[in-house]
Amino acid sequence: MPDIDFNIRAGNTLVGFTALEQIKKAITTEKHGQAPQKRLLQQEDLDTMKRIEEKAQDIDSLFALFRQQQTELGGEVTTADKQELRKRLKALEDELNRYLASEYGISQNHFKSKPPYEKKFSEWLASHKPFHWFIEFHAIMKNGGFDVIIGNPPYVKYSKVKDDYTIKGYKTENCGNLYAFVMERSLSLIRKQGRCGLIIPIASVSTNGMSELQQLYDDYIQWHSHYATRPGKLFMGVDMNLTISLLTHFDKHKHCTSYSTFYYRWSNGTITDRDSLFQRLQYIELPSNVKLANKYPKLGSSVELKIIRQMLSKGQKIENYYDRNGKILYYHSGGRYWRKALPQKLSSHYKPVTISEKTFEACFCLLNSQLFYWYWIINSNCMDVVEREVFKLPVFNLTDVNSEDFYKLMNGLLSQYSTSTTIRPRRGEIINTDEINFDVQKSKPIIDEIDRVLARHYGFTDDELDYIINYDIKYRMGRVALENDESS
Repeated sequence: MPDIDFNIRAGNTLVGFTALEQIKKAITTEKHGQAPQKRLLQQEDLDTMKRIEEKAQDIDSLFALFRQQQTELGGEVTTADKQELRKRLKALEDELNRYLASEYGISQNHFKSKPPYEKKFSEWLASHKPFHWFIEFHAIMKNGGFDVIIGNPPYVKYSKVKDDYTIKGYKTENCGNLYAFVMERSLSLIRKQGRCGLIIPIASVSTNGMSELQQLYDDYIQWHSHYATRPGKLFMGVDMNLTISLLTHFDKHKHCTSYSTFYYRWSNGTITDRDSLFQRLQYIELPSNVKLANKYPKLGSSVELKIIRQMLSKGQKIENYYDRNGKILYYHSGGRYWRKALPQKLSSHYKPVTISEKTFEACFCLLNSQLFYWYWIINSNCMDVVEREVFKLPVFNLTDVNSEDFYKLMNGLLSQYSTSTTIRPRRGEIINTDEINFDVQKSKPIIDEIDRVLARHYGFTDDELDYIINYDIKYRMGRVALENDESS
């Protein structure tokens, strides 16, 4: 087998040049202190760029010869061959590193003597570890990019590494997480017919904070599959809901298409359940005319599409019934398997929404229903309940219903809640409190009745109602839920 010299390359994916155009900008910044669009390129700049590209081509030719000697010719690769290649590569890397450092304010023009410049440059080099795709994979980048990129980037807030290194020129910088930057960089490295696939947090397609990343997706055909963190996990020890996003460029003459799956749960204790997980994936096309709180809802079947279309056909949202002079309803912002809303605030995890008094009982029933649990799952990060999911919930005309029906259901549910209340200590890195907890499973018969009443107002079929009542029921009602998470 050939040795692996030069076949595995290390560096910071996010810092470095990917194209000659970027180098041109850095050259003029370093030499003249101006971006290229503010001045005409001088002949010396053009000569520098030509020399850099010729060096990159020369190094790439050596790489090709190196691989050919290893794999095809059966020839010998000597230590001298390796040293010569490393020498040429290091010389070009050093030149590009100095141009790149100038974009970070480290230019020889800014220092009165060489020693302080070299010290600052060495510190920057050690912290940023630039990786120049333009020279490391010159032929590939010159031909348009990679055919396939796959990966599992770090799920790390940018603020945690910003003291070590910073990024430049990323559209997704406001997303504030390294995985968003890696996705942007990956998409910039694939060719027009190439494919990219990354395992990233479900927040990437389920939160407003990732809107810049989601805007990048508009130029690609996409397949998003979604995975829970309870009870089973894709990666043991990683307590995070995840999405596998697969993207490829689309033909400009056709519309951009997005495909989605269900939000999948499974038990790690059931080997066959986990082993068959990817075989059971079912994608559906997300229609462009379905406008929800989230741009990429986690829908996985035709019945779910029918339910959401029927809800949207009513033309109303809970926000239409907001009334600053009305009654306050508090929705629980946490929990996993059940959703709760109460007339009183029990902890800081309960967030207020002020509803017109006439529609208060109906809104209470809506936010405690299994229908809302399903709607929340398809639109959210599946951990937090935020205003977006509450206010944008599609509803029927709440002023044109018999409030007495909802009043009885609300009182029945509150009564059941009160008989299954416990005090549960929560001790963690962020949360350290004693919290009132409800065993909501015991209230399921009443919640089922709420959903039956809601189904009549929405106009759901029997099959659609059955789907809502039994949604995720295996994990919400079984021992799996009890053993792996709180009942609330």
